[in-house]
Amino acid sequence: MPYKRIEEEEATGFLMRIIATLPPRQQEVLRLKFQNDLSYKQIAEITKTTADSVGVLIHTALKTLRHRYREDSKDFVSFNARTT
Repeated sequence: MPYKRIEEEEATGFLMRIIATLPPRQQEVLRLKFQNDLSYKQIAEITKTTADSVGVLIHTALKTLRHRYREDSKDFVSFNARTT
């Protein structure tokens, strides 16, 4: 159904905007991990850091994303409810 696709596109755009608020290094490791499906070791080699540092960056980024998503989604849901 068309409205379902629109909702998914809006949600994806919403998430991408939140990701864009992360520091560039966190954005990079998330992209390498989840878009390119690389291991921590591979990401460490690309970013010239350690696998432990990659783990910390990913953990911190995901924690921040969860928090911002919870906070910002309240406004997003409220806005969508008013516009429909």
